Amino acid sequence: MNMTESVNTSKKEIKMNEQPANILRFRKSERLVHWALAVPFLVCFGTALVLVFYYNPDPLRPYRLLFSWIHRISGICLIILPMLAIIKCRGDYRIYFYNIRQAWVWTFDDLKWLALMGLAAVNKKIKLPEQGKFNAAEKINFMKLMSTYPLYIITGLIIWLTDAAFLSWAVHFLMAVIATPLVTGHLYMALLNPESRKSLNSMISGEVDRHWAKHHHGKWYREHFEDNEAPIRIYGDIAPLFESSVSLPDTEDGKNNRRAGVLGGHVAKTPKEAFPVPR
Repeated sequence: MNMTESVNTSKKEIKMNEQPANILRFRKSERLVHWALAVPFLVCFGTALVLVFYYNPDPLRPYRLLFSWIHRISGICLIILPMLAIIKCRGDYRIYFYNIRQAWVWTFDDLKWLALMGLAAVNKKIKLPEQGKFNAAEKINFMKLMSTYPLYIITGLIIWLTDAAFLSWAVHFLMAVIATPLVTGHLYMALLNPESRKSLNSMISGEVDRHWAKHHHGKWYREHFEDNEAPIRIYGDIAPLFESSVSLPDTEDGKNNRRAGVLGGHVAKTPKEAFPVPR
């Protein structure tokens, strides 16, 4: 190894050592909308299971009316809470469109990941293709939610407010059946799977381990934390929910001005408030 290669290697090692262990994966606006949807949906889902498999069809069964009203109230919350969350974080609307595009645009790598996912779970030698911000399973979950959310609301209101609601009930029930494996799979991956549950913190504090992100979402990691093709914009009102140290994209301006809290010529209250927003 010549002197030039040795110097370059040393610089890379120093740079890696200087990088914080965690990086920002989900902003406060994303997490707020996620929980505004997730909590009432899970209450709806749980009460629906109780009503369908335990308290139906006999209306005189004890506590049936209670679970029925919990189901309805959580359904109302499923309408109102996401709307309030989006309105509250309306200044960050670009990230919503970015996430929608990420979920609905598929590549061959996504299909390959989906085909090999089961085999890779039992055979560590099988290498999955790199993924973007969402892997293929997360994309399916995202697409399913966007496709069925309006139908859940419409059919639920028809069932509640009208007598002739058999067709709506059938559609409502069918969508719940389709949602069951997706919901249980999502909960398993988020809470029980030893590898993927590391991402749960990203929906609490917004952060994930740098190496985990690079391994599981390599395309997204390179785009925002290595290649930095996306411009950096500042949103002073959208900081993570909890204070902690996160890494920001390393641009020339950002690298030189990180300690001063200046990125891309704009002054941020804290460096954490800067995050790349795709074009």
